[in-house]
Amino acid sequence: MKRISFNPRFVNEAGNDLVSGKIHTIRSSYTFWKKYEGQEVALFTWEGKPYRSKQKVFCVKRIVRVQELTKSEVADFWVSLNDKNPIPIDLISKNDGFNDKSEFIDWFIKCPFGKYAILHFTDFRY
Repeated sequence: MKRISFNPRFVNEAGNDLVSGKIHTIRSSYTFWKKYEGQEVALFTWEGKPYRSKQKVFCVKRIVRVQELTKSEVADFWVSLNDKNPIPIDLISKNDGFNDKSEFIDWFIKCPFGKYAILHFTDFRY
């Protein structure tokens, strides 16, 4: 089973699921993640220093769908759909578990422009 690492800030207080409202996660490489669509994945955090400590699996989720996402040059995100309608950044940041869009932008500001994947854990779609 594929494992996906998460920052502890996205784990609920009980330590057994994602925080309330986090219905997807954004990862690099759409083509890599597309092959995991419909499969279960183990979500984990590192017990200590990443890659130098044990992984602690806190839950298992099914990737219901993988949707392509493009990061634009204005530190905004939009989903590449047939009509290429942009998604309000407030909505995508809320659904990704951030408190507001500024936290979301700060988190992803270091990521290069280009293609990403939204791993949906529910039936919700943009």
